[in-house]
Amino acid sequence: MLFATFFVLFVAILVVIARKFSTMQKRLLPLVTSFGWQDPRPGWWNSIRGQWRGMSVRLQHMGRYKGVPERLQLTVKAGSPARVIAKRRAGFMTKPITLFGPPIVEPMNVPRELFWLRSDELVFVERLFARAEVAAEFQRNLIARFDVIDLKGKELRILRAVDDGAVKQHFNRPIFRFTRDYDLIETIASEEWKLAVTIVETLGLRGYETA
Repeated sequence: MLFATFFVLFVAILVVIARKFSTMQKRLLPLVTSFGWQDPRPGWWNSIRGQWRGMSVRLQHMGRYKGVPERLQLTVKAGSPARVIAKRRAGFMTKPITLFGPPIVEPMNVPRELFWLRSDELVFVERLFARAEVAAEFQRNLIARFDVIDLKGKELRILRAVDDGAVKQHFNRPIFRFTRDYDLIETIASEEWKLAVTIVETLGLRGYETA
């Protein structure tokens, strides 16, 4: 009897989760279509996958987990000759630990008070920020301490918090909300995509695989 009750409860939880995933994917699908994605389709773990200019692209929603806020992650499978990691600079306490990975760099064409930038190629970072709008797009996408822009050898990843306090204040959203803020999620997704396109076009990145 106890096992049967547990099983019914487990199935009910899965149904609720599946419905939430379906709602999220239904909201994201027309959005990524407006981005120009080809063959957009639902993927695993509440995500949408597709193709753009020969590159595999993926937009994934991740729920809140313990001390980690709700997040939205965009990935573009684009090859890069150098690594670049960017986070918001908000005082000395936010300085990243560089024991592993590329060192902190300070390109001459980026105001040092804006971001923590890490890379193994300073010239590559200066090339990225040669366009004035790049810094503005970075600043627009780096709001919370969880936000990160990570350009790797085979992937561009943009991760942003959704229900973080700093994000809610930035977008003038109420601190407490009992329903999912789909409008905010779509706004963040649009900002992530605009940044991704700016990076790809500025650096002339190309895909290395297909979905």
